[in-house]
Amino acid sequence: MVYSLPYSFAPGEVARPQEVNANFNAIINQIEEINTTKANIDLSNISSDGMDNIKNSSLSKNIGELVFSTIPLTDAGLHLLDGSIILSEGIYSDFCKHIRKLYYENEDANYFTTESDWQSCVNTYGECGKFVYDTENNSVRLPKINGIIESTANIETLGELIKAGLPNHTHTRGSMNITGTVRGTSLIESMTATGVFYNAGNNSNQAPSEGQGTCQTIGFDASRKWTGSTSEAEYGDNSIENSSTVQPQTIKYLIYIVVANSSKTDIQVDIDLISADLNNKADCDLSNISTNANIANKNLTNITDTAKILISGMGMPSDSYIDLTLGASGSTYTAPANGYFCLNKTKTSQNQYIAINRKSKDSDAFEMGVWSNGNPAATSGLVYTYLPAKKDDLIQIDYSAGGAVSYFRFIYAQGAESEFV
Repeated sequence: MVYSLPYSFAPGEVARPQEVNANFNAIINQIEEINTTKANIDLSNISSDGMDNIKNSSLSKNIGELVFSTIPLTDAGLHLLDGSIILSEGIYSDFCKHIRKLYYENEDANYFTTESDWQSCVNTYGECGKFVYDTENNSVRLPKINGIIESTANIETLGELIKAGLPNHTHTRGSMNITGTVRGTSLIESMTATGVFYNAGNNSNQAPSEGQGTCQTIGFDASRKWTGSTSEAEYGDNSIENSSTVQPQTIKYLIYIVVANSSKTDIQVDIDLISADLNNKADCDLSNISTNANIANKNLTNITDTAKILISGMGMPSDSYIDLTLGASGSTYTAPANGYFCLNKTKTSQNQYIAINRKSKDSDAFEMGVWSNGNPAATSGLVYTYLPAKKDDLIQIDYSAGGAVSYFRFIYAQGAESEFV
């Protein structure tokens, strides 16, 4: 701010007392103005909102940075890593712009993936550590994190999912097979046994001694008979519990990602978006389009070519339509919105036609619309015509074409597509 004195004097010039006093008064007033408009050294004259802004100004964070919190945070510059889609608008435009830059520099970077692969990963593992950049809508799908985050010093592994697993471990159940030899005084041809014992047959390799008979082998196999139950697994550390997966002890907290390098509240962000969208723009109903220099002229000469293309496209046909039932020739129909009535019908003889006439809601009579008879000399073929209509306009269709209806529909204008049901 520039300050000035009411009087100035050249060297040797006589100054009148009232002029000198006026200069001194101006200096005093300027000092008082500075004191009342600037903060005290101890900031005691700053409002509570001003103090909050000063405190928040030190909380600026880098886009993409993670913030761990033990309580829910309402800072609109933060967003949970919950897989949400961030649109490029308001304070989030810088975040999407940064992600877009990274994507176009290297779309094959490990921390990017496709929407289908992202969904597949979440459906299988419950989380995905990668971003999805939508080039068509300029939006970003955030990672979804539900588990433990592991650090890395290799940028090529960013977002990589390390699947749960156990060390390779195999074991075999030991066998319990006990055998013994029973010697008898005579040959034992057969023997019955139960439980773990069984007849293993003659042992021809052992000769009788001292007049005893042929050796007979009795087998003992614990696997033939087993009852009872095994004990539960026990851990030396009683703080470890049974689990279906390898699970270290953890405590769950919230993980946010910085999507805007600010610390504005939700309501401030809403106001920012409203201001950005409405400042120097036409009202929704275009009622404020005038010769005002700050907004569009009535002839739209002061708006950009891109805006002109957008406005002109509002009246063009959209991809939304409803099929209608064609009545007898002379039947009338009401336009449900701004759009186009289209009829395609087959002729069965020469000179057959179809015609669509329009009567606006402010008119008393039908106006000549459009008609077609295709190739008049042809005895067959399609006859097609269409007519633009405003919402609530009444149209009348006359025809002599006696063939089948290929289609009869109302196509919504792009600016009226929101009325499509």
